[in-house]
Amino acid sequence: MDPVWLLLLLPVAAASGWYAARQRQRQHKRVEPGALPAQVAYFRSLNFLLNEQHDKALDVLINALEDHEETTEIQLALGSLFRRRGEIERATQIHQSLIARTGLDSQQRTLALFELANDYYKAGLLDRAENLLLEVAGVGELAEPAMRLLIQIYEQEKEWHSAIQVGQKLGAVTGEGLDSVIAHYHCELAEVQVGAGDYSSAQKHAQAALDLDRDCARATILDGRLEALAGRHGEAVRAWSRIGRQRPEMLGEVLHLVESSYRSMENPDAFRGFLEQAIQRSDDVRLVLALADQLGAIRASPEAERVLLQRLQGSVTLSGLHRLLELRASDENSDVGQDEYGMLARLTGALAAQESGYECRCCGFRGKAMHWQCPGCRNWNTTLPRHPAPTLTHGDTFTK
Repeated sequence: MDPVWLLLLLPVAAASGWYAARQRQRQHKRVEPGALPAQVAYFRSLNFLLNEQHDKALDVLINALEDHEETTEIQLALGSLFRRRGEIERATQIHQSLIARTGLDSQQRTLALFELANDYYKAGLLDRAENLLLEVAGVGELAEPAMRLLIQIYEQEKEWHSAIQVGQKLGAVTGEGLDSVIAHYHCELAEVQVGAGDYSSAQKHAQAALDLDRDCARATILDGRLEALAGRHGEAVRAWSRIGRQRPEMLGEVLHLVESSYRSMENPDAFRGFLEQAIQRSDDVRLVLALADQLGAIRASPEAERVLLQRLQGSVTLSGLHRLLELRASDENSDVGQDEYGMLARLTGALAAQESGYECRCCGFRGKAMHWQCPGCRNWNTTLPRHPAPTLTHGDTFTK
């Protein structure tokens, strides 16, 4: 069973013992002989849920509800189960009817509000969910889950200022280190300002992100872009060079930016020096391929091949193998026919194109574009470049 589902039911379980005792004292209708006590019904249904027997759990709760119409914990559990089954309208009706009661105490009403907010969230009624969660977020034990759901809403709605505020409150309540996540919210705001041409505001948000997380590679990339937009290309390259200390695996993301700035400074040869230093810090094959391209551009094919061979000896990748085969195919002095190398180059190129991209280290989501927030698990800063490698047997090497 989904741990989140159990977590949401735990407050109901905690309240059930107290409320069942109170209910026995003030029951408004006579319970028929043989009726299942409300507390027993609740825990029996929970046992069915633990065993993924949702229909049986629902039958127990419905039968108990017929005998205990005003038992709040049964109503809450039934509404939550309807939502779990995708019957959002029925869940919403149950929770709305609970909130309309006059006999609920503050704890019960708060729990009903939170459940109704979850109904609205599942139904895509984010504004309604937000209004209820704002009311719940300042109350007792439900404050933390309410704030977490609020943050999900603000991320979906791209309300980054609100996400920053709630994230700061959540960090203060739980003691969690959320600075790296909040740094991304500032980066999102910086991107918005860049699009609007307000580079000054964008710079402030980029700096705010770095103040929160000094290893935020995304903020550093933004910082370099803003320097380049202002014509300060030397400062831009120095900013992007810091990524080698922050997150070396992200150096490949700035290659085109660094090359463009060096060209703007009319010093394209310096790009080779950047690549050579970057290769010392990162095993990203894109760096090696870029260096090979630089060497090939100055008709230094043997040197380019040496660089690729050195890289392939340490870690074979389809992209590196493809580029090596391309060089061999263009070598008129090769012992093997150029057509054979060309055919192999086309094959490895197609395979590399299919397998390259990015992958989330948390959920395994794969995509062709870089996502700072994984579209699968919604975690931040978990996506990395993929460099698929063919399998070699022990002792295999690449030599001319």
